[in-house]
Amino acid sequence: MSSTRSQHQQQETSWPSDNNSAFPVIPPDSTAPNSSSSNTSSSSLDVSSIRGNVSDQAKRHVMDLLAYYTGVKEESFGVEIAQRLQMRSMNVWAASPGNASGRIPRRASEAQTVFEITVSKDMCNPYGTLHGACACYIVDPCSMSAIVVLGAALGVDATGVSQSMNLIWHRPAKIGTKLRAVSTSIFIEGRIRTARVEIMDSETDNLYVSAIHSTIGPKLESGARLAKL
Repeated sequence: MSSTRSQHQQQETSWPSDNNSAFPVIPPDSTAPNSSSSNTSSSSLDVSSIRGNVSDQAKRHVMDLLAYYTGVKEESFGVEIAQRLQMRSMNVWAASPGNASGRIPRRASEAQTVFEITVSKDMCNPYGTLHGACACYIVDPCSMSAIVVLGAALGVDATGVSQSMNLIWHRPAKIGTKLRAVSTSIFIEGRIRTARVEIMDSETDNLYVSAIHSTIGPKLESGARLAKL
């Protein structure tokens, strides 16, 4: 299990998509149909620090959605913690390089996002380690980000509300620990979306929390497009 996780982490941090990967930039981008309908309020958002094979326009689109769901108002729950989550990468891959032909195939793709945050006092329990409820809160937007990224690539609305969340706490994360949350989409079909999250030490790769999060999307209108993996 540990060797598999180390290999996965190595693949993620090597940023293969930054070096002319076989997996192309995905829509929405400047060449995608209906690109003019994107939200212009994020046009000036700086996403230069976010690595990955998606376009800047797609990154801004996802960051806008995350800002909405994590709470742009000061009275929103956990907003101080949400605003400290730093997205480091955003990628979408085809199931195999042979399927890549200018865009990610609709029926076989995967999205992954990576966030980082340092454990601070307001995130801890009385023992000075990451509070379990805070871990749940981190899993929520991070997992949703992978689902939303894949939805953006497929051209569907992948937003929704939580249906179930299953967490396993493997070891305590002490105050001052820099965490890396790696979120990967698992399933999008109809109204059901699922992603997995691994929260680990950004320096040692020690696994602190793993989770599976399922959400349910809005009721689809007749003739609406479905995303199938």
